[in-house]
Order: sequence, then C-alpha cells, then structure tokens
Amino acid sequence: MKLKIFTIGIGLLSTFCISCEHENILDINDVNILPSNPQSVVIVEPDDGITSVNALTNAINENGDATYILRRDGVYYLEGKNVFKHNVTIKAENGSGKLPTIQPICDAQGALNADMIRFSGSATFENIYFLGKDAATGNLMQRLFRIDGKGIKLKFENCFIDYCKNFCVRTDNNNNKIIFNNSTIRNLALTSDPANGRLVDTRGNEQDSILINNCYVYNTTGHIVRFDKVVTNYLGIKHCTFYNVGHSIEINYATKVQIEDNIFANVGWKSSETTDVFWSVSIPKDPEIAQKVDMRICNNNRFFSNEIEALYIKYPKNLKRMALSEGANTLIEEGKLIFANNFSEPLAFDYAPTLPMEYLDKYFENVGKNMLNWADLPFYADEDGIEGIEIGKTFTFHYPQSSKSATASTTNGPLGVIE
Repeated sequence: MKLKIFTIGIGLLSTFCISCEHENILDINDVNILPSNPQSVVIVEPDDGITSVNALTNAINENGDATYILRRDGVYYLEGKNVFKHNVTIKAENGSGKLPTIQPICDAQGALNADMIRFSGSATFENIYFLGKDAATGNLMQRLFRIDGKGIKLKFENCFIDYCKNFCVRTDNNNNKIIFNNSTIRNLALTSDPANGRLVDTRGNEQDSILINNCYVYNTTGHIVRFDKVVTNYLGIKHCTFYNVGHSIEINYATKVQIEDNIFANVGWKSSETTDVFWSVSIPKDPEIAQKVDMRICNNNRFFSNEIEALYIKYPKNLKRMALSEGANTLIEEGKLIFANNFSEPLAFDYAPTLPMEYLDKYFENVGKNMLNWADLPFYADEDGIEGIEIGKTFTFHYPQSSKSATASTTNGPLGVIE
C-alpha cells in the first residue's frame, strides 16, 4: 500500500442545496463532519484486487482522523470485515476521470462479508462511487453501511450508491445523524423478499436526524426510512426525485418532519388488500413527545405511470395507496401537521429506466406473496450493461418546463432534484 501524507490547510466546507423557506434544525456544524485533525491529508493509492486489497481501511487504521484522497479511475477493494474507527473525510481527488470506486471483493475461499463498511467513527464521503457487487463473482452485498457507534455522523455528498439487497444504511445504536446530499442511490432490492431494499433502517434505535436532500432514489423495493416504532428527532426529505420505490411513506415516529418539494413517481406500488394508506404517520406514544410534533408535508407531486395504473385495473384486489392515516388526520386537526399543496401530475421523464413490468405484474397478481418464485425476473436498472457508471451518461429525470411541477415548489421553483 502506497500512501502520501501531507499537512496542509484545506477547506472542507460543504454547501447544502436546501431550497426551503422553513428553518432546518440541522446546524451547518452538524452537517459538516470534520476530522479532529483537519490538516492531515492522506493520499491513498488504489488496490489491484490481486496483490492488494483494503488499502483504504489500512490507511485509516495507520493514520487515524484525517482527510483521505482517493484517485480518480481507481478502485478500492474491501475484503472481509472493514470497520472505520476514526473520524474521516474520504473524497475524490480534483480533476477529471471517473469517480473513485469502493467495491467489496470476496476472499480466497469465496466468502463475502455481509457488510461493506461498519462505522464506530464519523465519516463524510465526497464524490465516491459505491458499487455493492462482489468484484469476483458479481453477487450483491447484503448490506452496505452499518453504524455501530452512538452519536455518529455519516454523510454522503455528491456520491453514487449502486446495488445491495437489504439496506443502504443500518443503525445499531442511538443518536446518529445520517445525511444524503446531492447524491444518487439506486438498485436497493431483494426481489425474492421485497420487504428489503431499504435506504435507511433504524432497526428500532432512536436517531437524531435523517436528511435526504436533492437526491435521486430509484429502483428500490423497501422503505425510504424504516423507523420501527422509535422516535427520530428530525426527518427531512427535500427536493428529491423518487422513482420506482416499492414502499409507501411510514413515519413511526418522528418529532420534526419536513417532506417538501419532492417528486414521488411510482412510489408505494407495494399494495395491500386491506389498506389504501400511503402517508402512514403515527403519533408518538409518549405524551410529552407527542406535544412536540411539528410536521410539514407540502408541495409534493405523487403519481403512478400508466403501466402501473393498468395493474390496479387488471388486479383489483390491490388497493392503490393514496390516503392519509388516522394518525396523520388527527395531527392535521391538532395543527401539528401541515399537509398542503400536494398533487398528482404524471410526468414524462427524458431518460428514466424502463419499469420492471414483468416483476411488478407478478407482484400485483400475487399481492406480494411468494415472490421467491419470481426473483429472477429483471428489476435492477443499468444504462449500458457495463459495470460501473460514467458521470453525465446515467439516467436522468428531466421533465417539461411547461408542467405544473416546474413551478410548484415552496419557492415557486421546480420540484424534485435541482441540478
């Protein structure tokens, strides 16, 4: 492993693109995760996957809190259990070339660790491509990122996160901050059991803040955020474009919520025979916490494409999820939830992935049961069949400027991602 260590002053301030007039409880100092020794900069050379693996983890273990620069066009292979124990910023070097890739690889016996990276220290990733496929076999990772520590701050800035089965981020402890900003997350899916494929899974651990801002999220089967009946202090979902996401919105529980200026295209297709609720909001059971609830779900466009609308007609047992839950209506009556300016306007995107209609048809036909029988049907999105991405050539979700959505945000601007 080759390392170059410098001690120079660098600016690590990242800018959030939150176009919202409402106060955000996340302070800028919370958003920017700085190493305790920000002047320590370590350049990490890539692995070749044969004679060298785990160069990044080894560098962090050797140098501790620092900023780690990864080479463009380079691949950093993670073999076995990789735990980041220090407070780090990991970013691409300046210049042209493909984003640095972080990718798992099985060991000589073919064993692939279930988690790509675990964290007992805080981390910021900037301009990194995460490929959740085993470099040797092509098998998908079960889990990408797992937070072991308490009070951890995990941030993804201008990153591209691609492929896993169970979840992107899982928390195994309390009081963490999880931030996705200006990033793309796709292909989180376990087609044999589509209850998986979650973006954030708290696993029943109370969290400080979860913020998803100005992100593309598409081709996932599970929750955007799974709370699991514990309280998160703050949930923010702003200026995002969601496309082909299986699960509806379920909040159980959160104190302050801002879901604004988003596009939810084909979100919540995992239907039910017993409920048509999409906005499933529950009131915290602790009366003191319930009194503090302050939620805004405003200026969002939510729609189904014609192909999915047709499935509700073809398979009428499936109830289309459109309604608000009883808890949501109670909060509206109490003035604790503002639900306003939400509408449904079908949009024609310029370069969206093809919907996996064979898989969705079987899901509707069986109302989600026994999907193991259909797990091999196509689901994952890819532009060209070649592993990896090239910035500027990935799927895009631009829509006509003449549409209502183009001027429907809280600031009279466009909904969805602002590029």
